Amino acid sequence: MATTGKQRVRIRIESRQGKQETLQLAQGDLYPKGKHFYIRYEETESELGRTTTLLKLETGQVRIIRQGDVESEQSFLPGERSIGFYQTNQGRLELEMHTHGMSSDLSRGIGWVSWSYNLIVQGEPAGLYEIKLVIQEE
Repeated sequence: MATTGKQRVRIRIESRQGKQETLQLAQGDLYPKGKHFYIRYEETESELGRTTTLLKLETGQVRIIRQGDVESEQSFLPGERSIGFYQTNQGRLELEMHTHGMSSDLSRGIGWVSWSYNLIVQGEPAGLYEIKLVIQEE
């Protein structure tokens, strides 16, 4: 892939919290900007309505921004605590993420990133989450 322009990709997001596992599949666009890569895709889960998600992949950091019927921001940086939010037409929830380990094998935005974090919603612990994001050329 050239370092300019966008490329169509397939996205696979595996999430585990306790014994509950979820899988989300999507197609989107990958594009570079400076030393970072961005992936933009439309959410396919009906409870999110019409929502566009933007993933920002940096060295050692992932940021997730949702816009549309659901709006949210979450940042994940190993060993760090970050503040975010999740907002629907029913209201806004304050989120706090304590990110543990993060590992990745990415080449020009293609490959995988995995991380784990403790989520706190409105000051209440919501559990430990383990995420694996896989990005493949279409």
